[in-house]
Amino acid sequence: MSKHTIFFVLISLTFASLTHASTQVGQVSPADNQILAKIGDKVVTEADLREMSNAVPDKFKYYYQTPEGRRQTLEYIVNVYALAAEAEKQGVEKRPDVQKLLNFTRNDLLARFYLEGLTKDLAPPTEAEAKAFYDQNRGEFVTPESIHLSHILVESEKEAKDALARLKKGDKFGDVASQMSVCPSKDVKGDLDWMPRGSLAPEIEEIAFTLKNDQITGPVKTKFGYHVLLLHDKRPARENTFDQVKDLIMEQIKFLKQQEQYEKIAEALRKKYNVQIFLPAGPTAPVGPR
Repeated sequence: MSKHTIFFVLISLTFASLTHASTQVGQVSPADNQILAKIGDKVVTEADLREMSNAVPDKFKYYYQTPEGRRQTLEYIVNVYALAAEAEKQGVEKRPDVQKLLNFTRNDLLARFYLEGLTKDLAPPTEAEAKAFYDQNRGEFVTPESIHLSHILVESEKEAKDALARLKKGDKFGDVASQMSVCPSKDVKGDLDWMPRGSLAPEIEEIAFTLKNDQITGPVKTKFGYHVLLLHDKRPARENTFDQVKDLIMEQIKFLKQQEQYEKIAEALRKKYNVQIFLPAGPTAPVGPR
Protein backbone atom coordinates (compact mmCIF):
# COMPACT_ATOMS: atom_id res chain seq x y z
CA MET A 1 0.00 0.00 0.00
CA SER A 2 1.49 3.32 -1.04
CA LYS A 3 2.06 6.32 1.23
CA HIS A 4 -0.71 8.24 -0.53
CA THR A 5 -3.16 5.33 -0.27
CA ILE A 6 -2.51 5.07 3.48
CA PHE A 7 -3.01 8.83 3.78
CA PHE A 8 -6.40 8.78 2.07
CA VAL A 9 -7.60 5.77 4.09
CA LEU A 10 -6.66 7.58 7.30
CA ILE A 11 -8.08 10.90 6.25
CA SER A 12 -11.40 9.39 5.16
CA LEU A 13 -11.75 7.66 8.53
CA THR A 14 -10.82 10.91 10.24
CA PHE A 15 -13.34 12.93 8.23
CA ALA A 16 -16.04 10.48 9.24
CA SER A 17 -15.33 11.19 12.91
CA LEU A 18 -14.64 14.91 12.54
CA THR A 19 -18.05 16.06 13.79
CA HIS A 20 -17.65 13.90 16.89
CA ALA A 21 -14.13 15.18 17.52
CA SER A 22 -15.19 18.80 17.16
CA THR A 23 -17.20 18.67 20.37
CA GLN A 24 -14.02 19.62 22.20
CA VAL A 25 -14.23 23.32 21.35
CA GLY A 26 -12.02 25.96 22.90
CA GLN A 27 -11.64 29.66 22.30
CA VAL A 28 -11.65 30.65 18.65
CA SER A 29 -8.88 32.97 17.47
CA PRO A 30 -9.08 35.24 14.40
CA ALA A 31 -6.66 32.92 12.63
CA ASP A 32 -9.14 30.05 13.05
CA ASN A 33 -11.63 31.92 10.88
CA GLN A 34 -9.22 32.30 7.98
CA ILE A 35 -10.93 30.90 4.88
CA LEU A 36 -8.73 28.37 3.09
CA ALA A 37 -11.19 27.29 0.39
CA LYS A 38 -14.68 27.96 -0.94
CA ILE A 39 -16.98 25.41 -2.53
CA GLY A 40 -20.08 27.25 -3.67
CA ASP A 41 -21.60 28.75 -0.53
CA LYS A 42 -19.56 26.50 1.78
CA VAL A 43 -16.18 27.42 3.24
CA VAL A 44 -13.27 25.52 4.80
CA THR A 45 -11.42 27.41 7.53
CA GLU A 46 -8.15 27.02 9.37
CA ALA A 47 -10.15 25.67 12.34
CA ASP A 48 -11.64 22.94 10.13
CA LEU A 49 -8.16 21.85 9.07
CA ARG A 50 -6.88 21.82 12.66
CA GLU A 51 -9.85 19.77 13.87
CA MET A 52 -9.06 17.21 11.20
CA SER A 53 -5.46 17.01 12.42
CA ASN A 54 -6.52 16.69 16.06
CA ALA A 55 -8.81 13.77 15.23
CA VAL A 56 -6.11 11.46 13.82
CA PRO A 57 -3.98 9.03 15.88
CA ASP A 58 -0.94 10.69 17.44
CA LYS A 59 1.58 8.70 15.40
CA PHE A 60 0.15 10.10 12.16
CA LYS A 61 -0.58 13.61 13.42
CA TYR A 62 2.83 15.02 12.50
CA TYR A 63 2.16 14.42 8.79
CA TYR A 64 -1.10 16.35 8.87
CA GLN A 65 0.83 19.34 10.20
CA THR A 66 3.35 19.40 7.35
CA PRO A 67 2.70 21.64 4.32
CA GLU A 68 2.12 18.57 2.14
CA GLY A 69 -0.21 16.99 4.69
CA ARG A 70 -2.21 20.20 5.11
CA ARG A 71 -2.56 20.57 1.35
CA GLN A 72 -3.73 16.96 0.88
CA THR A 73 -6.18 17.31 3.77
CA LEU A 74 -7.64 20.48 2.28
CA GLU A 75 -7.89 18.89 -1.17
CA TYR A 76 -9.77 15.94 0.34
CA ILE A 77 -12.27 18.16 2.17
CA VAL A 78 -12.85 20.24 -0.97
CA ASN A 79 -13.48 17.10 -3.02
CA VAL A 80 -15.95 15.78 -0.44
CA TYR A 81 -17.94 19.02 -0.46
CA ALA A 82 -17.89 19.25 -4.27
CA LEU A 83 -19.03 15.64 -4.70
CA ALA A 84 -21.73 16.06 -2.05
CA ALA A 85 -22.99 19.25 -3.74
CA GLU A 86 -23.32 17.48 -7.07
CA ALA A 87 -24.99 14.49 -5.37
CA GLU A 88 -27.57 16.85 -3.83
CA LYS A 89 -28.12 18.56 -7.19
CA GLN A 90 -28.84 15.19 -8.79
CA GLY A 91 -31.15 14.13 -5.95
CA VAL A 92 -29.00 11.26 -4.67
CA GLU A 93 -30.16 11.92 -1.09
CA LYS A 94 -33.74 11.16 -2.16
CA ARG A 95 -32.94 7.53 -2.94
CA PRO A 96 -34.51 5.22 -0.32
CA ASP A 97 -31.24 3.42 0.41
CA VAL A 98 -29.39 6.73 0.90
CA GLN A 99 -32.17 8.14 3.11
CA LYS A 100 -32.01 5.02 5.25
CA LEU A 101 -28.24 5.35 5.69
CA LEU A 102 -28.44 9.09 6.38
CA ASN A 103 -31.10 8.47 9.01
CA PHE A 104 -28.96 5.82 10.69
CA THR A 105 -25.93 8.14 10.62
CA ARG A 106 -28.00 10.87 12.27
CA ASN A 107 -29.13 8.47 15.00
CA ASP A 108 -25.59 7.20 15.46
CA LEU A 109 -24.26 10.73 16.01
CA LEU A 110 -27.09 11.59 18.41
CA ALA A 111 -26.33 8.44 20.40
CA ARG A 112 -22.61 9.30 20.52
CA PHE A 113 -23.21 12.84 21.76
CA TYR A 114 -25.78 11.66 24.32
CA LEU A 115 -23.45 8.95 25.61
CA GLU A 116 -20.50 11.33 25.73
CA GLY A 117 -22.49 13.70 27.91
CA LEU A 118 -23.34 10.91 30.36
CA THR A 119 -19.84 9.47 30.61
CA LYS A 120 -17.61 12.57 30.55
CA ASP A 121 -17.94 13.10 34.30
CA LEU A 122 -16.95 9.57 35.31
CA ALA A 123 -14.28 9.54 38.01
CA PRO A 124 -10.83 9.12 36.42
CA PRO A 125 -8.92 5.93 37.24
CA THR A 126 -6.64 6.11 40.25
CA GLU A 127 -3.03 4.96 40.32
CA ALA A 128 -4.04 2.27 42.82
CA GLU A 129 -6.60 0.91 40.33
CA ALA A 130 -3.98 0.95 37.59
CA LYS A 131 -1.44 -0.90 39.77
CA ALA A 132 -4.01 -3.55 40.68
CA PHE A 133 -4.86 -4.01 36.99
CA TYR A 134 -1.15 -4.31 36.17
CA ASP A 135 -0.57 -6.94 38.87
CA GLN A 136 -3.56 -8.98 37.68
CA ASN A 137 -2.59 -8.83 33.99
CA ARG A 138 1.20 -8.85 33.88
CA GLY A 139 1.20 -11.23 30.93
CA GLU A 140 -0.43 -8.56 28.77
CA PHE A 141 2.45 -6.16 29.28
CA VAL A 142 5.31 -8.20 27.88
CA THR A 143 7.22 -6.83 24.91
CA PRO A 144 8.04 -9.70 22.54
CA GLU A 145 11.54 -10.48 21.35
CA SER A 146 12.49 -7.69 18.96
CA ILE A 147 15.08 -6.92 16.31
CA HIS A 148 16.43 -3.65 14.93
CA LEU A 149 16.31 -4.24 11.19
CA SER A 150 17.04 -2.39 7.96
CA HIS A 151 16.10 -3.58 4.51
CA ILE A 152 16.33 -2.80 0.83
CA LEU A 153 13.15 -3.67 -1.07
CA VAL A 154 13.35 -4.07 -4.85
CA GLU A 155 11.04 -5.51 -7.50
CA SER A 156 13.27 -8.20 -8.99
CA GLU A 157 15.76 -10.80 -7.82
CA LYS A 158 18.37 -9.31 -10.15
CA GLU A 159 18.05 -5.90 -8.48
CA ALA A 160 18.45 -7.55 -5.07
CA LYS A 161 21.61 -9.30 -6.24
CA ASP A 162 22.90 -6.01 -7.66
CA ALA A 163 22.33 -4.40 -4.26
CA LEU A 164 24.21 -7.23 -2.54
CA ALA A 165 27.07 -6.84 -5.00
CA ARG A 166 27.36 -3.14 -4.17
CA LEU A 167 27.39 -3.94 -0.45
CA LYS A 168 30.15 -6.52 -0.93
CA LYS A 169 32.20 -3.86 -2.74
CA GLY A 170 31.94 -1.65 0.33
CA ASP A 171 28.99 0.63 -0.38
CA LYS A 172 27.14 1.65 2.78
CA PHE A 173 23.82 -0.12 3.36
CA GLY A 174 21.97 3.17 3.96
CA ASP A 175 23.25 4.66 0.72
CA VAL A 176 22.19 1.62 -1.32
CA ALA A 177 18.79 1.60 0.37
CA SER A 178 18.27 5.31 -0.35
CA GLN A 179 19.15 4.83 -4.02
CA MET A 180 17.55 1.45 -4.83
CA SER A 181 14.76 0.64 -2.40
CA VAL A 182 11.11 1.11 -3.38
CA CYS A 183 9.97 1.06 0.27
CA PRO A 184 9.18 4.41 1.99
CA SER A 185 11.85 3.44 4.53
CA LYS A 186 14.43 4.46 1.91
CA ASP A 187 13.94 7.99 3.25
CA VAL A 188 15.59 6.81 6.48
CA LYS A 189 18.21 4.65 4.76
CA GLY A 190 16.07 1.51 4.96
CA ASP A 191 15.81 1.57 8.76
CA LEU A 192 12.67 -0.25 9.98
CA ASP A 193 13.51 0.49 13.63
CA TRP A 194 12.70 -2.11 16.28
CA MET A 195 10.28 -4.79 15.08
CA PRO A 196 8.69 -7.24 17.55
CA ARG A 197 8.29 -10.88 16.64
CA GLY A 198 5.04 -11.35 14.76
CA SER A 199 5.10 -7.98 13.01
CA LEU A 200 7.13 -8.93 9.94
CA ALA A 201 6.31 -10.93 6.83
CA PRO A 202 6.77 -14.62 7.76
CA GLU A 203 9.48 -15.12 5.13
CA ILE A 204 11.51 -12.26 6.60
CA GLU A 205 10.88 -13.17 10.23
CA GLU A 206 12.01 -16.76 9.73
CA ILE A 207 15.43 -15.53 8.59
CA ALA A 208 15.87 -12.18 10.35
CA PHE A 209 15.61 -13.52 13.89
CA THR A 210 18.43 -16.01 13.18
CA LEU A 211 20.89 -13.38 11.97
CA LYS A 212 23.84 -12.10 13.97
CA ASN A 213 24.39 -8.42 14.65
CA ASP A 214 25.60 -6.51 11.55
CA GLN A 215 24.94 -9.54 9.33
CA ILE A 216 23.53 -8.93 5.83
CA THR A 217 21.54 -11.50 3.88
CA GLY A 218 19.25 -11.82 0.87
CA PRO A 219 17.50 -11.94 -1.43
CA VAL A 220 14.40 -12.84 0.59
CA LYS A 221 11.24 -13.04 -1.50
CA THR A 222 7.85 -11.90 -0.14
CA LYS A 223 4.63 -10.73 -1.76
CA PHE A 224 6.09 -7.22 -1.65
CA GLY A 225 9.18 -8.05 -3.72
CA TYR A 226 12.77 -9.00 -2.91
CA HIS A 227 14.49 -7.90 0.30
CA VAL A 228 18.08 -7.47 1.36
CA LEU A 229 18.28 -7.51 5.16
CA LEU A 230 20.67 -6.00 7.70
CA LEU A 231 20.33 -6.90 11.36
CA HIS A 232 21.59 -4.20 13.74
CA ASP A 233 20.70 -5.62 17.14
CA LYS A 234 18.38 -7.94 19.11
CA ARG A 235 16.39 -7.57 22.32
CA PRO A 236 14.96 -10.51 24.24
CA ALA A 237 11.32 -10.54 25.36
CA ARG A 238 10.88 -8.46 28.49
CA GLU A 239 8.18 -7.50 30.94
CA ASN A 240 7.40 -3.79 30.98
CA THR A 241 7.45 -2.09 34.37
CA PHE A 242 4.34 -0.49 35.80
CA ASP A 243 5.73 3.00 35.16
CA GLN A 244 6.29 2.14 31.49
CA VAL A 245 2.67 1.15 30.91
CA LYS A 246 0.83 3.20 33.55
CA ASP A 247 -0.61 5.72 31.08
CA LEU A 248 -1.77 2.94 28.77
CA ILE A 249 -3.47 1.15 31.68
CA MET A 250 -5.16 4.37 32.80
CA GLU A 251 -6.67 4.76 29.32
CA GLN A 252 -7.73 1.12 29.27
CA ILE A 253 -9.47 1.37 32.65
CA LYS A 254 -11.15 4.60 31.54
CA PHE A 255 -12.47 2.83 28.45
CA LEU A 256 -13.70 -0.15 30.51
CA LYS A 257 -15.55 2.21 32.87
CA GLN A 258 -17.15 3.97 29.92
CA GLN A 259 -18.14 0.65 28.39
CA GLU A 260 -19.68 -0.49 31.69
CA GLN A 261 -21.61 2.77 31.94
CA TYR A 262 -22.72 2.44 28.33
CA GLU A 263 -24.06 -1.08 28.92
CA LYS A 264 -26.02 0.07 31.99
CA ILE A 265 -27.52 3.02 30.09
CA ALA A 266 -28.34 0.88 27.06
CA GLU A 267 -30.02 -1.78 29.21
CA ALA A 268 -32.17 0.82 30.98
CA LEU A 269 -33.20 2.43 27.70
CA ARG A 270 -34.03 -0.93 26.14
CA LYS A 271 -36.53 -1.49 28.96
CA LYS A 272 -37.87 2.05 28.70
CA TYR A 273 -38.56 1.74 24.97
CA ASN A 274 -39.68 -1.90 25.11
CA VAL A 275 -36.95 -3.16 22.77
CA GLN A 276 -37.62 -6.58 21.25
CA ILE A 277 -34.95 -8.64 19.45
CA PHE A 278 -36.12 -11.30 17.00
CA LEU A 279 -32.73 -12.46 15.72
CA PRO A 280 -31.91 -15.90 17.18
CA ALA A 281 -29.47 -15.63 20.10
CA GLY A 282 -25.84 -16.36 19.29
CA PRO A 283 -22.33 -15.96 20.80
CA THR A 284 -21.98 -12.27 19.90
CA ALA A 285 -20.12 -9.65 21.90
CA PRO A 286 -21.85 -6.40 22.95
CA VAL A 287 -21.15 -3.47 20.68
CA GLY A 288 -21.78 0.24 20.86
CA PRO A 289 -20.66 3.65 19.69
CA ARG A 290 -16.84 3.89 19.69
